[in-house]
Amino acid sequence: MPAQRKIRVLIAEDTLVGQHLLKGILADDPRFEVIGIAGNGKEAVDFVTKHLPDVVSMDIYMPEMDGIEATRRIMRNSPVPIVIVSSFYDANEVKMSFNILEAGALTILPKPHGPMHPEFNQTARTYRNTLKMMSAVNVSRTSRRTDRSPEVARTPVAPATVRTASAPKIIAIGASAGGPQAIEAILKGLPASLPVPVLIVQHIDAHFAEGYCDWLNSRSAMPVHIAINGEIMLPGHVYLPPGDHHLGTERENIITVTKNPPEKGLRPAVSYLFKNVNAVYGGNSVCILLSGMGTDGAAELKTLRDAGALTIAQDESSSLVHGMPGEAIRLGGAAEILSPVEIAHKIIEIVKPVK
Repeated sequence: MPAQRKIRVLIAEDTLVGQHLLKGILADDPRFEVIGIAGNGKEAVDFVTKHLPDVVSMDIYMPEMDGIEATRRIMRNSPVPIVIVSSFYDANEVKMSFNILEAGALTILPKPHGPMHPEFNQTARTYRNTLKMMSAVNVSRTSRRTDRSPEVARTPVAPATVRTASAPKIIAIGASAGGPQAIEAILKGLPASLPVPVLIVQHIDAHFAEGYCDWLNSRSAMPVHIAINGEIMLPGHVYLPPGDHHLGTERENIITVTKNPPEKGLRPAVSYLFKNVNAVYGGNSVCILLSGMGTDGAAELKTLRDAGALTIAQDESSSLVHGMPGEAIRLGGAAEILSPVEIAHKIIEIVKPVK
């Protein structure tokens, strides 16, 4: 049996301490081969052009060229999967991390702790597993934009066997890798006068939850909040869970934030949100599953569709990773298959904002 091909990694990191830490973490795993170290963004761009690694571990603050510009140039000229490795304790760096997602990086990850830290093994394992998962993402498809024109031919969807939501009272959105870009596109297309609340579960490291909320706030006409358990949901407001918490609702217009056990290893989990929404609102909801790896929320979207909710899955051509929405489509859980821009149009059509 031939040896399994190793995952070829470029580490872009300007400090020697950081370089040694990340290289050492990957050296402990036979799945990886570090094929280069770049001390600044320009070196990273040049290396990728010549060697096309399977994945890049990208720092943010680097001399000569920072991680944002390096990511932008790589994705324009020689696209490869890029994972942002950020210091979660630096508020400015967290904010810049989301700008790098706009430039084309796949996801954000905190820098692993050093070997003497009690959480070293956990953060090292997360770093390796994230690089492995992201290395499999096909970023070379030029059609993976969130703004695909509505005139492009639609994917056929099986006719609904039950009614769709006639009077939506809530919108629930779930996403993972590629989700921040898709959610941004949806929120940009929605007016402040939306007459229903929006609940969002995005798989993201707990340390970045508040930074993600701030980033969305700067791009949305509707105010975006970190949810508080028991608070009243307001129309035209967007709610995200605090880091490492589930988000849901157990009574109409009342938010639930809980540290109930993870579902399929995830907290927050889209499945938890969708099950809550189905139990309280059923067919009077619009539920949306966006780009992401795995299957979180897919089965629950099918249950929601059966209950009469309007269910939407992101289409493959605009998804960075079509795992979650693709599984929902396979199960027959999507009444509509749309791009993020089209999803915003559909929400306005169904919910009818106040004029």
